[in-house]
Amino acid sequence: MARNLFGGSASDVAEDASGARVPGATGTVWNGPTAGATRITDLTDADGAPITQLVADGRGVLPAFYGPDAAERVWVDFGAGRVSMLSVTVGERLDEHVSASDPHGSKAAVLAELAAQRGAANGLATLDVYGLIPEDQLPTVAKSPTMADWINVKAEAYGALGDGVADDTAAIQQAINAAGIGGIVYLPKGVYRISKTLDLPRGVTLQGSHSNLMIGPGMVDEEFPCYIQAAPTMTTGSMIQIIGDADGTHPAINGEQRLFNLMLDGSAVTTGNLDGIYAKGNVQNIVMRDVCVRKMPNNGIITGSNVAGEWPYSWRLHSVMVDNCKANGIVFERQTDLTMIDVQVIGCWATGVRLSNSANTILETCRVEWCGGYGFHLTGAWGNWPGSGSMTMSACSTDRNGWDGVRIDATGNAPFLINALNCRRDGRNGGPGGGGYAGLALLNRAPVVVTGLGCYVGTDDGGTANTSPQYGVRLKGARDVTVVGAYLHALTAGIQEEGTNERVEFLATTTVAGNNYAEDRVQT
Repeated sequence: MARNLFGGSASDVAEDASGARVPGATGTVWNGPTAGATRITDLTDADGAPITQLVADGRGVLPAFYGPDAAERVWVDFGAGRVSMLSVTVGERLDEHVSASDPHGSKAAVLAELAAQRGAANGLATLDVYGLIPEDQLPTVAKSPTMADWINVKAEAYGALGDGVADDTAAIQQAINAAGIGGIVYLPKGVYRISKTLDLPRGVTLQGSHSNLMIGPGMVDEEFPCYIQAAPTMTTGSMIQIIGDADGTHPAINGEQRLFNLMLDGSAVTTGNLDGIYAKGNVQNIVMRDVCVRKMPNNGIITGSNVAGEWPYSWRLHSVMVDNCKANGIVFERQTDLTMIDVQVIGCWATGVRLSNSANTILETCRVEWCGGYGFHLTGAWGNWPGSGSMTMSACSTDRNGWDGVRIDATGNAPFLINALNCRRDGRNGGPGGGGYAGLALLNRAPVVVTGLGCYVGTDDGGTANTSPQYGVRLKGARDVTVVGAYLHALTAGIQEEGTNERVEFLATTTVAGNNYAEDRVQT
């Protein structure tokens, strides 16, 4: 048996938990990524001298070394977790094999037959020195050198079934652990039942085949088999977690995970407080796109702090749906530099979107409807360091929420900028209406500037509830409010001012009370 060569390239480096190189670091070598793997000490340096561990040079680069006999892949650990390493000589040995004479017949004949069968101009594809298929040998429709980074959870090595019956937790987690930074874990069409939380390490993409962003006839449950489903026994924790906390299992700084085309379903869990997605601590730069979280016994997406008081931040949510969760839809605190575009929360029993001290946030074309509490609740003390910004909310809408469509009771010095907000039929209050609720409730001590505001009354689609909201804009103890260009149609009053408000100004605003359009007035 022959030893294969590892390391020695610019990409083979020792890194700490933050991804920085560690010159002179000492690392161990293992035969697998999991806790049950065995440490490998049968190594030699490039000159053949025995070694038992790896030592990075002054630049943090690993020297070339030989692994144990016939090993083509090992895992190295410099204290930040095990990282897969492929032998640099795998491609060279395959080249030698392909170029060797064929004992079963003419090599030219064999290659010609392969070319005819596969339609490949060069016959048998070969690997380069890095173990990858050269780009010019990939199919025209999918020429990508990163194809080898895709892991199919249904592959024989992992064994997920996706039949909605078998417990696929271990198979999916094994695929996630094997992916490594930049790896893509793919879930083909199917229902993947899990009984424990899936833990996402740094840089891993979890990608499904489709997410269902609208629940309708023929598009639910067994009629739409493309999701991860929590087993009935999964009553606590979350379906997916991302942890940035030096707790002995996770890194102090985590992040760069991706969730694409993915649906999480909690409908089989009837008790408990299971969340959909939970992140804790220093978790940076998460991206979700085309993701649906539905029917969770607790919150849809929520974050928390670690023991050091650090919170997740700088997330990007695009085309995300949170549907019919029994608590809140989305709860973020200290989510600095948050961007939410085309995010919809519908039918959650408490508040739709709750943001606290999430400085420099952008909400664009987001919508909350049919939630039991507030639609959007912007609260807490915003800005805990000099120069902290507030947020911008553009082209967002609310409809038929139980309490205020948008409630701002935040404090701070930076302005909340709201552009083209449309609130409709909020303040249902469980059906009777009233309750002093409004399309936009301002109890703020932070500045609020509104440009373009529409508030309209009505009943629910079935016409069974009373008309709401009671007020278009309600102000109580508000400060530094400017509203420019508003149409406020409410049951009792377009504008309701209570208590002492400071520096409040409405410009070019039309208000309508009740259903009598003769009561229109313009306030400047």
